[in-house]
Amino acid sequence: MTSQNTRIIRIAGKTPQIRLSPTQKKFNALLKKIGTQKKRLVAWQTVLPQYRQEIAGELYPLQKEFAGQQAEMAAVLDKAFLTHKFTRNQQEKISHLICTLCQAAIAHGHEDLKLLYNRYSGGNFDAETEEENQMMQEMIKSMLEQEFGIALDDGEFDLSNPQATAERLAEKVQEQQEQAEAARPKRKKTTKQLAAAVREQEEEAHASKSIQAVYRQLVSALHPDREQDIQERERKTELMQKVTVAYGNKDLLQLLELQMAVEQINQININNIAEDRLKHYNKVLQSQLQELEDETMMLEVQLRGMAGLSPHAPLTPEHLFGLLHEDIGTLEMEIQRIRHDLHLFQNVKLLKQWINQYRIPQPDPFFDLHGW
Repeated sequence: MTSQNTRIIRIAGKTPQIRLSPTQKKFNALLKKIGTQKKRLVAWQTVLPQYRQEIAGELYPLQKEFAGQQAEMAAVLDKAFLTHKFTRNQQEKISHLICTLCQAAIAHGHEDLKLLYNRYSGGNFDAETEEENQMMQEMIKSMLEQEFGIALDDGEFDLSNPQATAERLAEKVQEQQEQAEAARPKRKKTTKQLAAAVREQEEEAHASKSIQAVYRQLVSALHPDREQDIQERERKTELMQKVTVAYGNKDLLQLLELQMAVEQINQININNIAEDRLKHYNKVLQSQLQELEDETMMLEVQLRGMAGLSPHAPLTPEHLFGLLHEDIGTLEMEIQRIRHDLHLFQNVKLLKQWINQYRIPQPDPFFDLHGW
């Protein structure tokens, strides 16, 4: 049974000289794509909890520590500014540094620094943050609309919650498709169109019956209540659970694999599936593939949001963790640097020397998605 369970479902030509029909080729191609897509989805589903764990266990503690040191540095510079004489140029640089440090520390919970920020910036932190968030919202909104070809209403999703955003995107895509379908002119259908619609309904019904037939065959063979042997009953109960889940997910591939696993069908049966039934199978498989692709896409959107990437940025599990480990390494170096500077700036002469060498960076037109 173990060896059967690992076999790949596909139609094999009887001889090298006999070619597969287009329907058979499509069946094989869909099975291959579904297998690949399942692996991709499972990889992301496996990665997500590990990614969250590393963020919570490694990144967040470093961010908290760094924010505390930034708050301490802002206080050191504020004290120096108030107790020592500096040139106008030095004062401008110190004010800029204090504001920058306050912004970063406030983003990680140091709300008490808002007053210090307001004093050195001459502005209002809350008002400025609201304006920046609005600009960020518009930028992300525009990117998502372009990426997914949908129209988004202002403020209808929360960018701070990537999972909710991904779910809302999926809803919007479906809504947009339904609205587009409803908006199409309701012209009287031709005889050919009516026949095609009837054919489509019949194919849907046959596809549903095809997967039901496979399910019933498995249930008939695996029903545990009919089994007297305790171990065999437990085995069948476990298999029935898999059958039920697969049927609920309309996972035809999994149902066929289970049929082969329990030796209900074999390669000869697969090779000789009737053309009409194969067409019905293909319809089910095409729908299953689309659902897998949609689920994978939404999960990748969520992960890109967590990583601070644009919705269309290339992403692999290796790249995702590479970015995270790079961020962790950068933070560790920044923590060492700020510790050194906190000690250095206790000496006002050394502070002035450092300030004289410091250059206020040019404004960046883009927002730092990490919020550091």
